[in-house]
Order: sequence, then structure tokens, then C-alpha cells
Amino acid sequence: MATRGGLASFPAGAPAGRSEDAHRMRFGAKIGLVLLAVGVLPVALLGLVSYTVSRDELQRTVGRMQTQTAADLALFTDRFVSSSIESLRLAVAALPFDELAPGETAQMLSVPYRQLSFVSILAVVNDRGVPIAGPVLERDPEESPALAGREPVTDADVEAFSRRIPPAPPRPGATALGAPYRGAHGPVRIAVALRIAKDRTLAAELVLRDVESRLAELSGGSSLAYLVDARGEPIASGRPLSLTPDERVLSDVGFARDLSWSRLVRRAGGERWLSAFAPVKGLGWGAVVAQPMAEAFSASGRLRFYTWSWAAVAVILAGTLGVVLARMVTRPVARLSRAAAAIASGDYSAPVAVGGRDEIADLGRAFAHMTGEVRRRDEEIRTFNRELQKRVDERTAELEAAQDQILRTRRLAALGSLGAGLAHELNNPMTAVTGYLAILKKQLQGTEQAEMIARAQEQAGRVARVVEDLRAFADQEQATPGQRFPLARPVRAALALYEDRLRAAGITLTTRFEEPLPDAQGDPVQLQQVVAHLVENAVNAMPGGGALEVSLGTVGGEALRLRVADTGKGIPVTIRERIFDPFFTTKDSVGRVGLGLSVSHSIVEAHHGRIVVESEEGAGAAVTVLLPAATAAHLA
Repeated sequence: MATRGGLASFPAGAPAGRSEDAHRMRFGAKIGLVLLAVGVLPVALLGLVSYTVSRDELQRTVGRMQTQTAADLALFTDRFVSSSIESLRLAVAALPFDELAPGETAQMLSVPYRQLSFVSILAVVNDRGVPIAGPVLERDPEESPALAGREPVTDADVEAFSRRIPPAPPRPGATALGAPYRGAHGPVRIAVALRIAKDRTLAAELVLRDVESRLAELSGGSSLAYLVDARGEPIASGRPLSLTPDERVLSDVGFARDLSWSRLVRRAGGERWLSAFAPVKGLGWGAVVAQPMAEAFSASGRLRFYTWSWAAVAVILAGTLGVVLARMVTRPVARLSRAAAAIASGDYSAPVAVGGRDEIADLGRAFAHMTGEVRRRDEEIRTFNRELQKRVDERTAELEAAQDQILRTRRLAALGSLGAGLAHELNNPMTAVTGYLAILKKQLQGTEQAEMIARAQEQAGRVARVVEDLRAFADQEQATPGQRFPLARPVRAALALYEDRLRAAGITLTTRFEEPLPDAQGDPVQLQQVVAHLVENAVNAMPGGGALEVSLGTVGGEALRLRVADTGKGIPVTIRERIFDPFFTTKDSVGRVGLGLSVSHSIVEAHHGRIVVESEEGAGAAVTVLLPAATAAHLA
């Protein structure tokens, strides 16, 4: 057996190009299968077009027949009402109503009443609608064989008839029709006014029994026939119905255009019907005949069934061919596509090998080789990027730290020099001013000028405090080796200085010192100054009293943690980054230059520590000072 892909696969002397042509032929066979499946589509389209055309033609044909039926119903209704009115006119034409007394007129009305079976009530009224004679009616027609089959009339029927008598026409012999209505029972009725003489009108109630019988005939089986008035409301129908808005459009368009037409409508329940409308021209009504679409287009339904059946066969055939094609072409291509997507996301473990001897197999082998190369180069690039990013991050951090240190050193050096110079220049004059004020106050003791000198001494004291702050800010830049000492000692000393002030301000002090604590390394006097500044700021933040908590502990045994927390007004977010800047202050007190936190920050940094501020506006503030323990201070 020849090895796949080896030279033994070819006949002796056969060129390699023939193998490539054979591969293309096999792949061409696959394309032929696709074309064969596509050929099913025209058959399905042809069947669909045939069904659509035949359905439209059948709809027009059945619609014309339905429209003709509606027109016949409209003509029958119009003729029945017209012939009934004409029969009524002829029946009373020879009667001398203007010569008869009211009692004789009532007796005379019984003659046409018995002749006209479609009349249920007869009466003579004047132009004001007041009865003159009658009404003539039959409350129980079954008692009189001659009147058998008439509708019985009740008092309610008479009342309904009297309300619906239309105004009398002015010309003798002319008639006027009222709106159709329905009594307590029986068919629909119409009130007719016939002018018979001056100030005399014959009022008659016509019963449309024959019309409703015709509607019942047309409503046999699944069909439906009914009459509507000029507003589209049902007048009479072969069976109970409720019109949908879609059905009302049929009569609205028919009345508006005075035409007979048909359309598909959707009845209650969602079923579609073919409905036709025809106007009853003499009465201003409309006649509608409807039939379910499934019954009207039954022939079209059979054609649709055949069309969809063949389409289903075509789909099954196409699906079968698609499965074959998927096994031969689509699946290998899909595997390659999934492998490409996996490689794009960084996953090189997806299998890409494709068996076979056609172009797809060649593509798979080339894709596998490309995957290996991309993976190797991607790993090289990733390794290089990681190393490069690491170096960039290290150099960036070093550069930022160096820049921050240089800027801070320059800024503090300049401010320190300025503070030292100002303190030196102001200290000597202020010493002289203070001394002279003390002498003057002693000499003027008990006079009015003594109070003014006391105020001047107070203001000079403020200037002296400013000078002291400037000197302290300049002195803290001079780092000293320091000594080992317990940190609790300067903390307690600073709190002892503020006991009376805290008590007077209504501030409750709480202390929590862990025991034992490692020693600190540095200058205890400077750290006492830091605690004093922090307590001072906390007191100023609670002018109405509050709670102050000072705690001292360790962090991992290698660092000391001093925390000062108050319940004051807090620090707004907008100024939180500036509180350690020199000369920045939010205090309203005169003489404060805002060097306390800046001096504290510099002292903590000189002791290789740092300050962390936690605060929300209106919820107090907490300042944490972290310092290395004496055992680790030499490593900082």
C-alpha cells in the first residue's frame, strides 16, 4: 500500500502537477454539491410565486362574488323597505282622513292594518306629534287567526315607537323614515311618517321580518351577513356579532366612497375573514357579507400545502447535502477558524491539523506551521516587553522619587533660609520693643495708658510667636543623630501641656498606649513638638467640644504608630493635599502663619517616618505618624 503523500502515490513518470489537478478536482466536486443544493431554491421560489399569484387571483374572484352577494342583499333590503312604504301609501290613499272624526279614523285604520302584515302599529298624529287616532295594534295576534304570525305589541313597544316617529314631511303623500331600532323582542323595526292631509300624518311601524330571514339564510354554515347604519353600527344580523375596528374600516370606506368592495379583515379572536360591503342607497345603510378566509380560499390552501410540502422536501434534501458538505469542507474550515480565534486570544494549544490530501489539508498543515512560528515569536516579544516594562517602571519610580526629593529639598531649603533670616532680623527689634513696653507698663501702672500698653504687649507677643514658628521651621532642617528614648515620654509630655485647655474647651481625652513598646530613635523634643502641633490642630477643629483619642502602638514590631483622632469638622477633599505646605492655614485666628503641620511633616521625614491623614468633611480627622523603631532606624 502506498504511503499517503509519498512518491509511491503517483504512477511511474507522472508529473507532480497532475496530483495538484486531482486535488482541485476533488474540491471542485464539493463545490458541485453546494451548487446542487442551491438549485433547490428556484423550485421553492417558483412554488411560492405560483401560490402567491393563484391566491391573489382567487381572492379577487371570491371577493367579486362576495361583493355581488352583498349588493344583492342591499338591493333586497332597499326593495323590501321601498315596496312596504309604497304598499302603505296605496292602502291609505283612498281613505278620507280629513273628513272623518277621530273615532271613525281609528276604525278606518284597522283596514290597512289587517292588509299589511309587515305593519305592527298604525296611528294618526298631528304636526305636534299628538295622537289623533289610534294606535291600532295587536297585543296577542294568536287570538285572531287573520293576524296570526304578526309580532305582539307591548306598552314598551308603543312607547319606543312614539319616541322614534320622524317629523312629518311637508308635502302630502311624502314619507320620512326614522332610524332603525329593535323592540323588546322580534325583528328590527322602522318608524315611518306618511303625510295624509293638513295637520295629519300617518305613523306606522314596519317590521323587517323578511330582511332578517334573508340575513339568516346568508348566515348559514360559517358565513355571516348583517346590516349596518350610516355610523357603521350593526342594525340586524343573522347571528349575534361584535364588530372589530378592522371590520368597521370596511363600512367606513364604503360609505365614504359610496362603493361596493371587499377586503380581508380580522375578527374577534384574531381569525381572518373575507368581507364584502355594499351600500343600501335608498336607506343610507350598508350590507355586509363575510366568510372565513380558510373556507373562501380553500383551493389556495391546498396549493399552499403542496407548495410547502415540496419546499420541505427540498429543505430536507438541502440539509442532507449540507451535512455531507460539512463533513468534507465545513468542519475542517470551522476547526481552522476556531484555532485562529484561539491564537488571536493567545491560546496556542488548539489543534489545527487537518487530514486529507486536498487543498483544505494543505491549508491546515500550513496553518499549523504558521501557528508554531507565531507562538515562538509571540513568546519572544512578550518576554522582551515584560523586561522592558519592568525596567521602565523601575527607572520611572526612581526618577519620580528623585524629582520629588529635589523639589522638596530646594523648596524647604529656600523657605528655611528665608525663615532663618526673617527670624534673625525680627527677633532683635522685637526684643527691644517688648522691653520698652514692659518698662512703660511699669511706669504707667494704674493709668489709662497701661491698658493700651498691655494690648501692645499682646500684639508683640503674637509677632514673637510668628518669629518663633519661623525659627523652628528653619531649625528643623538641621538633622541631628538623636538618641534612643521611649516614644510614650514626649507624647505624655505634650498631652500634659494641653490638659487645662482640653478641659476648658469641653474635649474628652482618651489615650491607649500598648505595652511594651520598642524605643524610638531621634530627638524627643522635636517629636513632642509634632504631638503638640497635632493636638493643637485637633483642638482648633472642635471649638464646641468633642472627643480626642491618642493611641500608641506598633506595626509588625518594626515600626511605631502614633494616631491622633478628633471628632471635629474634618478636612475638605479640595485642600487635603495642601495641609503640609508651608504657610497654608485654614484657621481664622490672627497671627497663625500655617507652619505647624509643615514643621511636623519635616520632623517626621527627618526621623525617616511618614504622616498619613484620614478625614471626611464633617466627620472628624485622624492623623497617623509612622516611625521606625530604634532597632531598625539605622536601616532607614
